[in-house]
Amino acid sequence: MNERPTSKRGQRGGPQSAGGTSAARMSEAITEARNPRAKQLSALSTRELLELMNDEDATVARSVRGAIPEIEKAVDLIVASLSAGGRLRYVGAGTSGRLGVLDASEAPPTFGVEPLLVHGIIAGGDRALRRAVEGAEDDADAGARDTREVVRKGDVLVGL
Repeated sequence: MNERPTSKRGQRGGPQSAGGTSAARMSEAITEARNPRAKQLSALSTRELLELMNDEDATVARSVRGAIPEIEKAVDLIVASLSAGGRLRYVGAGTSGRLGVLDASEAPPTFGVEPLLVHGIIAGGDRALRRAVEGAEDDADAGARDTREVVRKGDVLVGL
């Protein structure tokens, strides 16, 4: 139901992102695409809106089922890394970044692991945990710097 607002310039991130990807190409990415079923959210009744949300939620389990072979490979890589002394690092922007930081913060109490074993990095830093920092995901230099500070050889970096 990805109905995303655009910046004042009419495109998320402006005409050119820091990494050299044009906004036009970014808008073609499936994660940036608008869901055609959600075009007229404000015109839907409460019931229609709830049914649409529920229908969209129902697609998640099928998608996860289809991705199990890739998820299995990722889990096996993470387990091998942790077994060899590596650590798990999440990196993401917006809601994905927030969920990575949240998941990392829950690893010690849930699994009894050391606090530094799992770490979340969110584009825009701690400020972005509570407020949107528009364009932070497009700052390649900041992303590289933030990642270099907490990732070492043998760690697994998971992009969210």
